[in-house]
Amino acid sequence: MNAITYTDATTSSEICISTEITSDHRVAIKIADNGPGIPEQVKQRIFEPFFTTKPAGKGTGMGMSITYQIVTEAHNGLLKCHSRPGKGTEFVIEIPLQKQQPDKKT
Repeated sequence: MNAITYTDATTSSEICISTEITSDHRVAIKIADNGPGIPEQVKQRIFEPFFTTKPAGKGTGMGMSITYQIVTEAHNGLLKCHSRPGKGTEFVIEIPLQKQQPDKKT
């Protein structure tokens, strides 16, 4: 949604979703756009709870934080953000192909 929200009217918005299996047996889901990119100071805080760049009343700042928790804690995965101003943004979700079994204590 943010890719569409922050793209100006003169640019044709594009979102590309791709998947791959990584060499370390994970599935990688990549979501990339051709938007304006995310400034470094925003990117550093993007997964913080309640952090938002939207005006008051327009967002809770919880979407990316909750997504990060689900990917990293519930699925033992990784969530990365790659962005360059003027070049777009790519989010990469990596999760193990097989659920890891808890260590058995003997």
